[in-house]
Amino acid sequence: MDILVKRLAIACAALALAACGKKADTSDPLAFVPADTPYVVANVEPLPEATVQVFAAQMKVFWPVMFDQFAPVLTELEKDPKHADAARVVRALYDELAPRDTPEKLAEIGLGMKVRSALYGVGLIPVLRVELADADAFRAAVARVETKSGAKLGTGRIGDQDLWIVGTENVQGLIAIQGRHLVATLAPTSADEALKRRLLGLDLPESSLAASGELVALNKAEGYLPYGSGWLDLRRVVALIDRDPGYHAFAKLATETPPALDATCRAEAEAIVAHMPRASFGYTALDAGHMTMRSLLELDPALAQSVQALAVPPPGSASTARNLLDLSLSVPVLKLKDFVEKQADAIIAAPYQCEALASLNGSAADLKAKIGQTVPPPLSDLTGLRISLDRFDWTADKPDFAAKLLVASGDPATLVSMAQLAVPALRDVQIRPDGTPVDLALPPEAAGFVEFAQAAMVPQALGIAFGTGSAGGDLGSWIAEPAATDAQLLSFRYSSRLYGLIGDATRRFAEAMPEEQRAMMDGQVRMYALYEQWFKHFDQRIEATPKGLVFVQDIELAQP
Repeated sequence: MDILVKRLAIACAALALAACGKKADTSDPLAFVPADTPYVVANVEPLPEATVQVFAAQMKVFWPVMFDQFAPVLTELEKDPKHADAARVVRALYDELAPRDTPEKLAEIGLGMKVRSALYGVGLIPVLRVELADADAFRAAVARVETKSGAKLGTGRIGDQDLWIVGTENVQGLIAIQGRHLVATLAPTSADEALKRRLLGLDLPESSLAASGELVALNKAEGYLPYGSGWLDLRRVVALIDRDPGYHAFAKLATETPPALDATCRAEAEAIVAHMPRASFGYTALDAGHMTMRSLLELDPALAQSVQALAVPPPGSASTARNLLDLSLSVPVLKLKDFVEKQADAIIAAPYQCEALASLNGSAADLKAKIGQTVPPPLSDLTGLRISLDRFDWTADKPDFAAKLLVASGDPATLVSMAQLAVPALRDVQIRPDGTPVDLALPPEAAGFVEFAQAAMVPQALGIAFGTGSAGGDLGSWIAEPAATDAQLLSFRYSSRLYGLIGDATRRFAEAMPEEQRAMMDGQVRMYALYEQWFKHFDQRIEATPKGLVFVQDIELAQP
């Protein structure tokens, strides 16, 4: 037994020595990210080729439109003698970047699309680290900008590392090229060399995100792809307030005397963020046909359960129909009232002692007084809303549209009764709770805008259809469609055709503007036209889960 123990000890010692002797892979940007960083956005792997090809095709069209929009702004800047120096730098940057509308042309200045990168905090101080496609090409591009603008970047040196420096009173930008990495950070002007070395990665963190594997673990746990994910950890942010070198430097940009955080304020701030400790985000789909982005705002179990109770999706929120626009909203009035009262009561029972938070005490008391009254029907019966726009076109003399409105309620018959009391034309209308649509008489003031209106009712909802021409679709079946079962608080779906309509509205508005302003508006119209061309459909949702609030945006792409 002793021999076995000795052999195990020798084996463990050998493994420990091997681990100590193993150098960090400094080609990986995550090797420079502290494991306890309060925030990070990084791609563990470069974008897949299929996605790069989609982005490259879009970039070819988008790039000139974007720079055409900026051109008038640059022209105005160049006319002002007070900004002559800045205008020369911006013009040199513009001339260098504007022609780079393909990945191949970007590579000519050292930039690439299939690279790894990380934006993270060393404490609260932001650092951007990006792989370059060609470091020498990037240096040459910087030199061309300096020559053309007649302005040289400040330079410096820390150890063997050359720097470019852009200084301000409280903060200075430090830029360096380390092998294939471009590193940029904002350091307090008072920062010592040790801090600057940590920011620039000249001294590696004791424990890195590459070594801890926390980002990879997050991706696995939440289903994020390795092409761009991260977090904002509010607990770590609060822990660094008034303790981190970057806090005072950045706070001075907004105020002369940054607020200090005493023990009472720190404890109360920590208690607040404990209810929502972290937000994470990442892609869950990214290919030639879809982009799905997911974010999670973590909530403590009790708060998450309370928020879940607010999810009462209205009828039709489970629909997958491709309307021009479809919005579903959970609005359980009485549950919302109880939730807000509960949060206000908690503050009133234990008022904040921190001076910076004291205003929340008065706000809670005012809110309690305002919502403490009884909510009468039919408002108290309201549980949700749904709006659908099936058709909209204003290329003719007047808009042509068809829309539907659903009001989810525990007692829709009371809604009808209240409407009949308020609108004399509805008094003789009989609406049965079986989903049968009934034509509604239109008031004279609606003439020329609305040409038809219908109402229908089912046990849990009242629906109204209105528009021009004739009624489109079956209102009765529409209000009886099933509700979502995934605890949706909000669902917002729309077709890319909506961007075309917004672009047309922008064009009409621009026609009445002076010529110099019209040029910028024309650029926006072209952008909306591109969005309509690139995308097919958007689906955005907010869901209440045991973990917290989940925000999902799914975009169906058109083939480039």
